[in-house]
Amino acid sequence: MAVEGRKQAELAVIVAELKKIERSAFNETPLGEVIIEEGVDREKNQMKKRVLILISILTLFISACGNANGEKEREPSTRVPNSVVGKWYQYSEAEGIKIWDFNDEGIYYSTTEDDYGKEDETFRIRRREYLVDGDTIKLERRIVNLEYTSYGLRLIYDSDYEIKLYEYREDAIKQISEEDKREEYYDSIKDENGLVIEDGVLIRYYTEDKEIIIPDNVTTIGSAVIVTELENIDKLIIPGTVKKIERSAFNETPLGEVIIEEGVEEIGDYAFTDSYCTEIYIPESVKYIGEFAFRCSELNTDGKIYVKKGSYAEEFLSQYNGEYDGAQIIVQE
Repeated sequence: MAVEGRKQAELAVIVAELKKIERSAFNETPLGEVIIEEGVDREKNQMKKRVLILISILTLFISACGNANGEKEREPSTRVPNSVVGKWYQYSEAEGIKIWDFNDEGIYYSTTEDDYGKEDETFRIRRREYLVDGDTIKLERRIVNLEYTSYGLRLIYDSDYEIKLYEYREDAIKQISEEDKREEYYDSIKDENGLVIEDGVLIRYYTEDKEIIIPDNVTTIGSAVIVTELENIDKLIIPGTVKKIERSAFNETPLGEVIIEEGVEEIGDYAFTDSYCTEIYIPESVKYIGEFAFRCSELNTDGKIYVKKGSYAEEFLSQYNGEYDGAQIIVQE
């Protein structure tokens, strides 16, 4: 029986003149009250019971579908209109879901979802200052363009990099599926050496080699470039044909010795964050080092950063008084 729009019939009367109710006559037909009059000969009482059972099952099924298709109730929002104050969610290609927390006293911090709320005497998340001025926000020493959006906040950096902060966690989670699709695509187009290079930009390097040399046809190293199952990469050589190491290029990629050859000019924000390099050599040709480029969440007491005397790198790192998050800064002649 077909019912347009699948609306439930409030009353169904089966008259006495009807002698037989065929198999599946009202199967999947939403019904309310059903009256089977005296005179229906074919297993009248049994059929009535079956119809009533069917109605009960259909009612439960429709109710269950309604709950399954309904939207899951969202957690309460902490958003304040035209303000950054509150708790925000970011999807980071390198770190997964991150949480940013801005209080109303000009202090903020960001951390991975796994670490959020787990501070104790042995583990503290670093707080930083922020200041909103119109359509910009100063995050510690960095001035960033600020945009309020329907989904939350948009932080736009000078280097054409942006961070999207979502009011709701599930909106940030949706970005993961999009990233999965991108990874599947990159994996499908990698060459025989595991490389994905487009217009001189190294986008992905799928490798299980303990020693890596970036190809000399690469001019820019993209974000989150290394894909590997290795626990540590012993040696990384970046040739001088590379001019720019993008933001978060080797973020959370465990590295041993890193040799950046003469010719490389830029090292982006967070480029080697939490890489815990044992040794990293920075050439004189480097003219820009981004924010938290060598930051380590835990002190990298085994690390050494080598710079040339009189170079931009020496001047930049001088603010850390000989030590960058535990790593010793060594000035070479």
